[in-house]
Amino acid sequence: MSDVASGQPSGTEVALDRLDWPVRGLSPRARRVVFAYAEAMYADEDETGAIVPASSAVCERAATWLDHSVGRASGDLRRGFAVLTWLLEMMPLFVIGAFSRMSRLPVERRVGYLEALERSRFGLFAMLLVAFKVPMSVAVFEEGEELTSTGFDRPSTTARRRLPTAPEQAP
Repeated sequence: MSDVASGQPSGTEVALDRLDWPVRGLSPRARRVVFAYAEAMYADEDETGAIVPASSAVCERAATWLDHSVGRASGDLRRGFAVLTWLLEMMPLFVIGAFSRMSRLPVERRVGYLEALERSRFGLFAMLLVAFKVPMSVAVFEEGEELTSTGFDRPSTTARRRLPTAPEQAP
């Protein structure tokens, strides 16, 4: 596969249709915010209970997919995501009292920030989280190790299923 904007090979698998316009929908700043969000959203715990950020392949796949999707959308949606990424980046001061941008917080604080957004009594904070969580989860759990963790038995959602064949009976 190739990178959506440059046509260069990349580690992410974004299914490109020949009729798609290869455009980016997120600015480099917004893409950094989305990548940092993905690191925290899909983080896991190790054996000692410490939070481990999601792998860079997972984060890159999620960011690239969202970038490609927003790039094919209307100008209003692209501007809306620019505002949403700015809000997501600047809200730690108001949500958890951290005098830092979200992308600069350590992963443990970012996870706490996202949990605070989700538990917020102010519904628009929770909607800010959901605006990124839903579309990015589609890309994250569409292939690889994450897809296997859902119980799907193929390497990707587009792979053909291999059914066992019965041995032929001798007459």
